Amino acid sequence: MDVKSFIASGILEAYALGQCTLEERMQVERMLQTHPEVRAELDAIEQALEQIAQVHAVPPPSHVKEALLQRVQAEAGTLTSSADRRLGRWWSALPWAAALLLGGALLWQVNERSHLNEQLRLLEQQRADCEKRNQQNARLQEVVALLRDPNTQAIVLSNASKEASGKVSATVWHNAVRAETVLDINSLPAPPPGYYFQFWAIIEGKPVSMGMVQLNSEDTFQRLPFLPEAQAFAISVEDKPQGNNTPTQVLMVGKI
Repeated sequence: MDVKSFIASGILEAYALGQCTLEERMQVERMLQTHPEVRAELDAIEQALEQIAQVHAVPPPSHVKEALLQRVQAEAGTLTSSADRRLGRWWSALPWAAALLLGGALLWQVNERSHLNEQLRLLEQQRADCEKRNQQNARLQEVVALLRDPNTQAIVLSNASKEASGKVSATVWHNAVRAETVLDINSLPAPPPGYYFQFWAIIEGKPVSMGMVQLNSEDTFQRLPFLPEAQAFAISVEDKPQGNNTPTQVLMVGKI
């Protein structure tokens, strides 16, 4: 595989995200040692991922560390005292152990079956979680490629009205060559209680709905329909979860 095909294959994005197999990692590391352009491409990918992480990083509250230390100390003391009590009970009950062997064996079988069922449930949950993470990573790799594309525009939507109280803004990543439009959900403020955000494209001065903003999504970025005729984007505040045919209150707008 030539260098250009290797870079375009997506294996470097997977390597940066820790999603490669052992064989793929060894292949990437061999290419890094022999091809400076592969090293430069990986550096660019890692910088893009770091940029996303810094933009959306949320520092933990200052009290979290102290609370964790207190919990660890409390649980350590509880485990020690519990072990001492169990040892005392075992020693005093030793003469009765033989009489309880049969009942204990039956109880063990019941507990073992229950434990096995719980392990199977946990394995299935882990499989589902792993699949979900893989899908999220795949979507993140697509966004990284979009952000690194020189044809991508960062369109900032800001207050539609100068009289509005408080500054609001959101970022849309728009690429006419790739025919992609992506909204950075984390850049949005929260809507008023009981209201929803609807996204619009402005075409020849008229608003065209591009769907509702999915603020509860687990993804950081929301893909939107690509409309090549769009001249601007806007976000409105609506009182219906499914939105309206025309904007009720335009909150922010940005020209392409």
